[in-house]
Amino acid sequence: MSSSAVEIMPQSTETTGGLGSEGVSVDSGAPNTGHPSSEVTTGKKRRNLTAAYKIRVLETVKSLKAEGGTSIGAYLRQEGLYYSAVRKWEQQYEHGKLSGAHIKAKAKSSSASNIEIKKLRRKLASTEKELAQSKIIIDIQKKISKLLGIEQPEFDEKTYELKSPNSQKKSQ
Repeated sequence: MSSSAVEIMPQSTETTGGLGSEGVSVDSGAPNTGHPSSEVTTGKKRRNLTAAYKIRVLETVKSLKAEGGTSIGAYLRQEGLYYSAVRKWEQQYEHGKLSGAHIKAKAKSSSASNIEIKKLRRKLASTEKELAQSKIIIDIQKKISKLLGIEQPEFDEKTYELKSPNSQKKSQ
């Protein structure tokens, strides 16, 4: 058969929900620009599962195992869960880490320590700033004294030694 004998069938302009031949959706009538959207939409949000739900799932899986364990996979698919996640929950439950009280206490203590850390960091930053300013002032005073010909006393470590409360007790 020669290439001239092959007929090309014309495409239908109507479709059942897809895109028409003109690039216009038959359902919506919105033009198809031919470029995919740059926005990523998954349509699903991450679930926040409560400890009570996890324990209920563990109890259901345990009862299904006792019956023979043939329908565990179907149950997990129905719930939208992976068996590996259920195994992690079992380990957490065995170690006593799958209770709401444990999670709340951990969050509370971490938030209190985070507040303390932020407070100490602010204090450190302000102290370092004051130290830098003090060093600049001392350098300027040294330069002015040198220009005016004023003699500076030599630095004596014993005179300016900082003593901690512990070192005072030892020396007495």
